[in-house]
Amino acid sequence: MAKVSVVIPVYNGAATISRALESVFAQSYSDSEVVVLDDGSTDDTASVLAGYGDRIRAVSQPNRGLAGARNAGARASGGEYVAFLDADDEWMPEKLARSAAVLDQDPNCVLVYTGALRVDQNGRPMPNQDSQTQGVDSPTLAQMLERPWNVVPSQFMVRREVFARCGGFDERFVTSCEDLYFLLNAREHGHFRSVPELLVRKSTRPLYPKALEREQECELFVRLVRSRYGASAAGLIREFRRMRVKVMRHMARTLMEEGRPKDARRCLARVIHYQPASPKAYRRYLKTFLPARSPLAASRTGDGEA
Repeated sequence: MAKVSVVIPVYNGAATISRALESVFAQSYSDSEVVVLDDGSTDDTASVLAGYGDRIRAVSQPNRGLAGARNAGARASGGEYVAFLDADDEWMPEKLARSAAVLDQDPNCVLVYTGALRVDQNGRPMPNQDSQTQGVDSPTLAQMLERPWNVVPSQFMVRREVFARCGGFDERFVTSCEDLYFLLNAREHGHFRSVPELLVRKSTRPLYPKALEREQECELFVRLVRSRYGASAAGLIREFRRMRVKVMRHMARTLMEEGRPKDARRCLARVIHYQPASPKAYRRYLKTFLPARSPLAASRTGDGEA
């Protein structure tokens, strides 16, 4: 039995899954198995996976979303540690070795995560690679309840027994927030450790419309966190909502620059939802009904934001 189970959920990922798998096969760590969970793909994903033969264990199921796919993949695996990789991400060759070593050496550590380099769809590093964890290597639960802990599944490895005690990822989440909620749950069972090197290439996708479509699950995240942690999660909820406002404003600004005021209006309506007492939020929203102005005209008035 392999010590580490690599679980890769994929949905219509025929264009990227090979790149993800090759990064797994290139690992310096060899005591691992690879389980790929095809979550109801309708493209050529199944054919691509078939080409790998017995190098992987391919499992398929009707579409259930990311949480359900990761959970099913974990159930189909048997390693002591479970490492997740999204089908459009890649690992550096030392990812598994560096992560497994931490869990081997520290039996009280339940989860280890590495750094990640965000790249665009062409594989180029994104600007403004802000620190995801603000220099805190082993957060307390109290610290994680102060703000969103933006460590994605491709970055972490977790002990199987802890994953099972958490009940895996909460399948009420289909496309978003399942990782944030899982990390809070896992932290209740023991401490985390960090490997500071950038050992994941995390792909970024266009925000619109997916970020807007995820708003319902963001609201679910807030409700579950408030129910589970009460007043101690006030900081996390506040910062999570602030983060959502930032995303919605950014999308609206981009959409206005693209001449898509109706789409921008949808995003700004969500800003108003989060900030109902903000006059600026209403002004931005109303501007989407005005005739488009040239960038030069906007710069002359000093008013170029959506």
